[in-house]
Amino acid sequence: MQNNSITFTSNIKFVSRSAFDLIKGGDRIGYKHNEPNLMKAKEFYSEQIRTCTGGGLVNPLKEAEGFHLWDDYQNELDFHDILVKMFRFVKNPEHGLLLGGKDLTGNPYSMEQFRNLKKAFIQRVPQLSLFEKHLYTYSETHYKYSLDDDTWTLCTNYCKDAKSKLNSVISVNTLKKCFEKIKIADNDRLFIGKKEILKKDYPEFWAEN
Repeated sequence: MQNNSITFTSNIKFVSRSAFDLIKGGDRIGYKHNEPNLMKAKEFYSEQIRTCTGGGLVNPLKEAEGFHLWDDYQNELDFHDILVKMFRFVKNPEHGLLLGGKDLTGNPYSMEQFRNLKKAFIQRVPQLSLFEKHLYTYSETHYKYSLDDDTWTLCTNYCKDAKSKLNSVISVNTLKKCFEKIKIADNDRLFIGKKEILKKDYPEFWAEN
């Protein structure tokens, strides 16, 4: 029997803050409870993911949703309902992205929320890319997604302390220093600026972990 299935490739691109501001557009997703935290749209973006968890679920060329979940007590109580809503918006997603979280004393639910979502996504999303746990106390990630070209544009900013200059991920080295764990789905492509980061050069990013 002939296999007519089509394999789709999502693009994940890290850019500078100035480059991100130029392409930022679509529907905005926020983290506060008086604004949309979960949204189904063709194009969307979210900013300032710090101790929160952000990302999205995608069926390429068909539908996509993004989210930005605050690591507060209310979302801890509502976790099951949030998860049900996610997979109601996009049923049987083929691709997913998960990013964020910090291990800080004052934010005990941050990494618990990330790991709970990660566990659920691993079970239900065949192609999952993740950027787990910001390693700098002063760091944040912004993202934009476009369904038209199946591209996640990410901007991760960081600094060593509150008085230091803010930097962006501009190389593999700075990317590794910003996240504890990086996992790229088999079918996804990773770019930093205009340079593609190839699996043959950095197999650890595509390894099962």
